[in-house]
Amino acid sequence: MTNKLTTLLTNISSGKKKKNQTTILGKSSDNFFNAKVILLPVKEGGKFTVVLNEEQALGFGINAEDKVSLLKENGEKIVTEVAFSDLIKPGTVGVYQDVVERFPVVEKEPLSIQVTQSSSVANDAIRKKMKGENISYEEMFAIIKDISEGKLSEIMMTYYVASSFFYPTTDEEMYQTAKAMAECGIMFKYPKGEIVADKHCIGGVPGNETTMIIVPLIASLGIKIPKNFSKAITSPAATGECVNVLMDINFNQGQIEKLIEDINCCLVWGGGLDLAPADDKIIKVQYPLSMQSRAKVVSSIMAKKYAMGVTHLLIDIPVGATAKVSTMEEALDWKKKFEFVGDKLGIKMSVQITPANEVVGNGVGAVLQVREVLRVLQQHEKRPADLETKSVHLAAKIIEMVGLAKGKKADALARKQLASGEAWKMMQTIIKAQKGKPEVSSEKLNIGKHSFEVVATEEGKVTAINLHNINQIARRLGCPIVDEAGLYLHKKIGDKVKKWEVLYTMYANDDTKISLAKEQQELRPAYTIK
Repeated sequence: MTNKLTTLLTNISSGKKKKNQTTILGKSSDNFFNAKVILLPVKEGGKFTVVLNEEQALGFGINAEDKVSLLKENGEKIVTEVAFSDLIKPGTVGVYQDVVERFPVVEKEPLSIQVTQSSSVANDAIRKKMKGENISYEEMFAIIKDISEGKLSEIMMTYYVASSFFYPTTDEEMYQTAKAMAECGIMFKYPKGEIVADKHCIGGVPGNETTMIIVPLIASLGIKIPKNFSKAITSPAATGECVNVLMDINFNQGQIEKLIEDINCCLVWGGGLDLAPADDKIIKVQYPLSMQSRAKVVSSIMAKKYAMGVTHLLIDIPVGATAKVSTMEEALDWKKKFEFVGDKLGIKMSVQITPANEVVGNGVGAVLQVREVLRVLQQHEKRPADLETKSVHLAAKIIEMVGLAKGKKADALARKQLASGEAWKMMQTIIKAQKGKPEVSSEKLNIGKHSFEVVATEEGKVTAINLHNINQIARRLGCPIVDEAGLYLHKKIGDKVKKWEVLYTMYANDDTKISLAKEQQELRPAYTIK
């Protein structure tokens, strides 16, 4: 079986029609044929591809650049790419494990195979965009719908993405994209007039885990705050990795709705949901060139908030010389875009521009950041003042937005929820509801078994901490893959240091990672001391 499979995979052809080839099967008026499943027990690396007999596929008008719909007898459907192989016999279809994970089938299960074409509306709209012309919402919806359903070819999707770099994206198109992305996936609904709050940070600052403090704090005041998040891409640890230290984060739509109904909130990974499904596909096209327009990022974030039914949204834009957003000019442009799209979607916005010159808190890495969060929620004597202050500030802005209090009273209410233990009690409720252990202690979390202290080589004052370099050192230690890895900062900007005094401690699960991080630190130091 292994040899046969290897032969099969190495003989898959490009699928282009050979010269003088004759077609033995006529084209059906319905343009589909029936085939039985042959399971291919390998993955193709995240792609959705099936393998067809070339002659039969061409006879039904299916070419290599086409996509096909697989239809079960119960009506379930998925759209996939096509590959050809003569080893697949007519009347059968080879199905990779990537497809099976998304679209469960069994050996010899009957499927209907039909060529899937993008709509002429979508194709015409992309042509208009390539010429710099404006398109209507109906045209934008057609493009996004075809991307969501896998009907748009990779070539046409590349043209669509490229058009954003040839011509500036208008504010109206940014809004249209967000709305269409949301409406092409699942959408959460709540009773009319109900307040649903959320908080989002655009990232770029190590530590900075305010979300895990703000969500239970706001929920403890009786405000709905269903939070979904992504996992780390370039940072040492995002909210996804941090929350997963304490509880399960994988829930489907029905389970999330139950969490919101029972406890007014949740902390869940959005990757398991079909929120704005076109977004991930567009990101994959942009990724090879490391290009993503600011407008596309705003559309992506706002689409997911709109799909979650959010009515009141706080956006945190950290600004610092070595952060993702490095200038106030950039930050104000981000703010303007978020506010425009939010207004058009009917979401009340509070966009906060916050300083990002150093790590927020002292821990960098999933477990170390969670320890900081728990110290704040549990009001531990070692809790980081800057993380608590920023969390209270942002929570107070949400409290103002939803009308519970204003100004100093909003700030005092946020602080009261921490000092009284109400925010911590709410976090325990969330942990229990999401299959964690609610009696967790900040001081009993396991951190990396191996450690190394980085010391000052001169006396002076810490004048700068390079966030990019902190990120790179943390990644050498194993972040974000290894939860226990990371850094703990003993000195912050403005602190005086003596020669040989410890600046920060590295943590990893093996000495090799420590060695790699030391090399990175020597190459690009995180601290500037003068």
